[in-house]
Amino acid sequence: MKKYLLALILCFQFSFSQNTDHLNTVLKQLKIKKSEVHQELFTQKVLPYDKSKSVMVIPKYDINEKDNEGHDYFVLDAYVVVIDNTTGKIICKFIEPNAWTSDALMLSSIWIDTGLYHLNTTTRAFGVRVSYNGSSRPNPFGETKLSLYIIDKNSLKPVLNNYSISRSAGEWDTNCAGEFEDRNSTFDIDKVQTNNYNNIIVKTTIVKSISTPTIDDCVSKETTKKATSKLIFNGKEYK
Repeated sequence: MKKYLLALILCFQFSFSQNTDHLNTVLKQLKIKKSEVHQELFTQKVLPYDKSKSVMVIPKYDINEKDNEGHDYFVLDAYVVVIDNTTGKIICKFIEPNAWTSDALMLSSIWIDTGLYHLNTTTRAFGVRVSYNGSSRPNPFGETKLSLYIIDKNSLKPVLNNYSISRSAGEWDTNCAGEFEDRNSTFDIDKVQTNNYNNIIVKTTIVKSISTPTIDDCVSKETTKKATSKLIFNGKEYK
């Protein structure tokens, strides 16, 4: 039993050492202070198809202040970085100044999407999803945008920029009467290629609902539609 526990501890220690948070090492290479990073929105993930590498998304403050009403207002530069998991050395990176703004629409989360984005036989993309939420109760709003990146030799290239993958909006009297619309999209990778990259088939479900007050109830009527479109690679990015 003791041998089993020792082996388990050693295995855990090895596993932990292979997943050490290299944020400080990466920030040093980027010449960024930790105090300049929005640490609640920082995210990282091991690439499941290449476990020797991880993706980090580092949101660096460009502006961080309060608006006239005392709400948080900030603008973030996006540092999307691929690192070596053993050393923490940056393999490639993409930097977008003033990429994200949080004001009336609050930037609520950033996460890395390692879905099956096989763009051709040798290229697999990973995604970064950014979600926003409105603060208005009469006009609720939420949206998630998806960007896709590929590793090309020693460079990181964006091939899809801020595509609205889901969106929810509405207007109501905060009691019953109102209209709402939810749009949610999924990607299927087409076998047909344009400029050596597979087309992306976008399947969107649109749900609309109308709520109407009655004498003693609130009645909601819902309709669902489905739509299909394509994103095509123009030689530089998907449009």
